[in-house]
Amino acid sequence: MPKVFAIAMLHMKTMLKSPAGIILMFIMPLVFSIIFGNMSGEGNSSKPIVLVVAGKDANSRQMVNLLKDNHQYTWEETTINEAAQRVKAQEAIAAVRIHGDMETRIKQKQRLFEVISQRKSQEYFTLLPFLEGAGRTAVASFEWSENMESGSAALLLERIGEREGVHLQKKVIQREGAQREAVSLMTIGFVLMFMMFGISGAASSILDERKAGTWQRLLVTPVSQTQILGGYLLSYFLMGWIQLAVLMVIMTLFFHAIWGNLLYFIPFASLIIILISGFGLMIAGLVKTSQQAGALNTVLIVSTCMLGGVYWPLEVVPVFMQQIAKAVPQSWMMLGLREIISGSLHSATLVKSAFILLGFSVVFYAVGISKVKFH
Repeated sequence: MPKVFAIAMLHMKTMLKSPAGIILMFIMPLVFSIIFGNMSGEGNSSKPIVLVVAGKDANSRQMVNLLKDNHQYTWEETTINEAAQRVKAQEAIAAVRIHGDMETRIKQKQRLFEVISQRKSQEYFTLLPFLEGAGRTAVASFEWSENMESGSAALLLERIGEREGVHLQKKVIQREGAQREAVSLMTIGFVLMFMMFGISGAASSILDERKAGTWQRLLVTPVSQTQILGGYLLSYFLMGWIQLAVLMVIMTLFFHAIWGNLLYFIPFASLIIILISGFGLMIAGLVKTSQQAGALNTVLIVSTCMLGGVYWPLEVVPVFMQQIAKAVPQSWMMLGLREIISGSLHSATLVKSAFILLGFSVVFYAVGISKVKFH
């Protein structure tokens, strides 16, 4: 065991001397966690801008006031030429042109509005039903005032505009600490991704050591092949925990992230690091050069992290994608970590996730050990 530990310490010192390794294992996950962790909170986004082109007659003015009663959008009046230019430049989601002589257009069953848009965004599709409702309100006002004195339609529109709409008070009910939980999950997701890159890259260094002769010189020392491989795997495990612990401390101090019950978190995180070490060993055994390992790592890690819910919750993807995600270990990593960090600690979910990750680990180590060449 002392020999295994000595080999692990030697290999760790080599990895820590690399500036690129430091950036990959500590700086990059921290930067990504800070950027995307802040995005997981509630942001105050500006209201979509809708441009209005209207005349100066009483009916048009009352119609503009009626539209502006919808505070979901920022309404700005402008000319038709400026509206077309601003919509084309995507400075506004749409422009609404209110045609003059509304009474005549209603009698002839012509459209009251002309909507100009550059692209049909989600905000645009939300705007259309409101405009249709406003148009029906205008038509009903003119129909009701048909037998009344002149100007009654404008007066009706004014009265409708003065009425307060139905105000809905929106309140998001969250558990205490839910925001910190989201930041923690976002952080751990990026840590796992960069941990896979870092450990897989470190494991691939075996290929460079074999090419440079370092691996052969190590084999002639009074240590067994098992001790050499054990020392390398121990170094990967320790580096994974150093990376995770440093980022946990930083995110806790600056963003008040939470990690759940450590009695559950530490064993589960250790299992994940063991799996990632096995993944790196497998890649190192399957390829012949470090360049091949880097290319294969990039394809496999990025694609499986996207599929496994590291970048976004699996709940937002279609059901069939959620089923496919079960074939990659990252989905089970995130599932178990979510149970621990959230505090729900559903035993069946944790046990199932742990056993599946253990199964992946056995496969990875079996392939890696069988493929690693000691000569």
